Amino acid sequence: MPQISEAPSIVGPGHNLATTTDILRDRFAGFLKQVDSIADEANRARDALGEGGVIDKDEQRDPLIAIGLKAGKLSKTLDETRLSTTKPLRDEVSETNKFFEALAARMDKIKTRFEEIVGVYDRKKRDEERRRAAEAARLAQEEADRKFAEAQAAQHSVVSDVIMNEAVVADQRAERLAAVATTAGTGPTKTESGTISSSAPWTCSIDDWSKLDITEFKDQFSTADIEKAVRAHVRKFKNTRPLKGVKIFQDEKTRFRG
Repeated sequence: MPQISEAPSIVGPGHNLATTTDILRDRFAGFLKQVDSIADEANRARDALGEGGVIDKDEQRDPLIAIGLKAGKLSKTLDETRLSTTKPLRDEVSETNKFFEALAARMDKIKTRFEEIVGVYDRKKRDEERRRAAEAARLAQEEADRKFAEAQAAQHSVVSDVIMNEAVVADQRAERLAAVATTAGTGPTKTESGTISSSAPWTCSIDDWSKLDITEFKDQFSTADIEKAVRAHVRKFKNTRPLKGVKIFQDEKTRFRG
């Protein structure tokens, strides 16, 4: 079976290529006719029931069963054809993804490993920078405190004023160095090859699943996620395990089998 991409344009030479939908309509024109035929037949059968749309006798019932079975059979054929038609495309996409993902994975592994190696060295440098900044702030504060004490101990007022001014300047310097110490080793490091930065996002590891209280993080799930989980619970346990806020019941539906 030729791939869709290999199908010729249905608009003829000298025109733009047909869309995928146009190609499919041309290639599977037989299916379109069958679908239209069954749909017309279904409409006639429905109209034959009258305005109420209710079956009163077997003669009205049997045609609906026959049409329903015919529609179901064609639906199955259409689905099988869809899968066989798209398989080459899906395989191509899958193989393409695997090809590039494998290459990218190798590069990501190299980058991650080197980030780990450089990270050890960088953290040591950052720790050293923080220690130096903290030590400089400590020494500056000690110098300011010494100046204040010296000014208070001075006997001569002029000398005391001079030393007090020096103490104020020293104290201001100590404050600046203290501020520097609080951010030391936290910024990015620029190198000739690139920039190194450090981050510490919050993460976790689950130690005991049995102790998890899902209600604590229910806002993290979408309504669709929650409904999917509820339906899975109902399919598995039926009505043997009730859920608060959930009405569990049997939804009886008629099925055709030929």
